Amino acid sequence: MSENEQLIEPTKLSNLSLNTQYIKDISLKIPDAPHIFKTMPSSPSLTVTVDVNAQQMIEGEPNFDVTVFIACISTTAPPNNDEKAKVIFNLTLQYAALISFPTLETSNLEELLMVHTPDLLFPEIRNVILNITREANLPPVILQRIDFATMWKEKRQENQNITEIDINPDTK
Repeated sequence: MSENEQLIEPTKLSNLSLNTQYIKDISLKIPDAPHIFKTMPSSPSLTVTVDVNAQQMIEGEPNFDVTVFIACISTTAPPNNDEKAKVIFNLTLQYAALISFPTLETSNLEELLMVHTPDLLFPEIRNVILNITREANLPPVILQRIDFATMWKEKRQENQNITEIDINPDTK
């Protein structure tokens, strides 16, 4: 995609049908429990990583499973330079949706799968993460909006750079 190309306008998403969305996998680990609750910092550090994957359910059919992977790792700030930061919690979530299109001939299929579907799922993803951290009596994690379009463009650029590295064919 060149920089001049525009993403699909949200009003043109009518051919995407969100059949269901669900938690595929969730894990919350609090390695230093119950001790961490005595020394819980007021402003812990949080690292969030995100990835998106889409798979066609059955070859030739316009049905896809789109999964958003999110990992949140919260740590304490080390009290001094000699000590290591402690992990408060490690939360991983795989949130997925089954989507379909009227036909596989949909233009911009990759964009619909990798950008617009995660955008549709994001409010529920944010709620799941907020609720699980709050219910576990941890500092609540309120995710800010994720720019799936930029993430997708960067991933495509990385893949394009990889494919541009040409292995010289054997010359005999």
